[in-house]
Amino acid sequence: MAATNLPATQSKAADIRALLEKSKKQMAMALPKHLTADRLLRVAMTSIQKTPKLMECTPQSLLACVMTCAQLGLEPDQFLGQAYLVPFKDTKKNATICTLIPGYRGYIALARRSGEMQTVSAQVVYSNDDFKIQYGINDTLEHTPAMNGDRGDPVGAYCIFKYKDGGYSFDFLPVSEIEKVRKRSKVASDGPWVTDWDEMAKKTVIKRHAKLAPLSVEFQRAVALEERANLGESQSDLLGMDDDNVIEAEAGADDQADYLKAFEASIPKDTDAALLERFLTVTAERNKTTVETLKIEAGKKPADFWKFYGAWAKQEQAKAAKGGKESAKQADPAGAPDPEAMSGPCPNNGDKFKASYCGGCPDRKGCPAW
Repeated sequence: MAATNLPATQSKAADIRALLEKSKKQMAMALPKHLTADRLLRVAMTSIQKTPKLMECTPQSLLACVMTCAQLGLEPDQFLGQAYLVPFKDTKKNATICTLIPGYRGYIALARRSGEMQTVSAQVVYSNDDFKIQYGINDTLEHTPAMNGDRGDPVGAYCIFKYKDGGYSFDFLPVSEIEKVRKRSKVASDGPWVTDWDEMAKKTVIKRHAKLAPLSVEFQRAVALEERANLGESQSDLLGMDDDNVIEAEAGADDQADYLKAFEASIPKDTDAALLERFLTVTAERNKTTVETLKIEAGKKPADFWKFYGAWAKQEQAKAAKGGKESAKQADPAGAPDPEAMSGPCPNNGDKFKASYCGGCPDRKGCPAW
């Protein structure tokens, strides 16, 4: 049975990968310096493939969650514990929606980036540990973990915030309070509460104590995302999408194949194949993309593509006809053009080509019109 479904699973994974790749530039602009778009996409795809139910989620919700991870600078990996991608069944829409749940290490990372914190730490206390806590004028927290043998059952969790001005604060939650939070969650019997109870306990006490700390907007957004997930409410507005999933999914593998066919079908019969290939290569390099991606985009709007190609081809043919030096330059589309042969709309500003403008244009090198 599993072998029968393997091709379908692989196809879904390929579609999701293509969707995320299409949005890589947007993610790169949102990411903090410590995280690259390539790493984020690699981590996201690994998490998605390890949780097959995520492949059943709407493409819009998957993309929105990964994009929000980019904005928060968190990696959605269950082993790193910064954030989790969790599938939820939306019975009203009869669809599976991807939900983003920040993890314990994610909250610590966001707290440290707030600029106010020196360190943030949290620990789970077990029944065999040596633990003492006292609130009052002289607050005290002492914890010595049991080093030999079984540490026993969890009795609670605490966190310590150390601020850059030298101050500190701490908080403790017993297991009974942590369990109340877990039971209110829509994923009480699934996801990280089952696989990573300790991490979720630490996160719970950090979240409660953070309400009294001067933390960033990103931290508060992460808290709001998790609260929505716990209540089973939509995260759409916090993820940058509305309840109607206004974030459009990019073309999947099947759509891309259709666009490639549309491009091939749109090629005029008298087109110089070598010249067309050179135009595609030069334009793809200039836009830092691939020739295949360029063909897919051309397949969406063939009329616009052939308009720009026609202008460029005219310039190349004019240079070839002159012979001599101009003929030698046709292998370099960035070479100096013949001002008299320039005509048509500029792809950058829409004006007609002018030697006075094009000669000093910063985008001249690789311009398909040259």
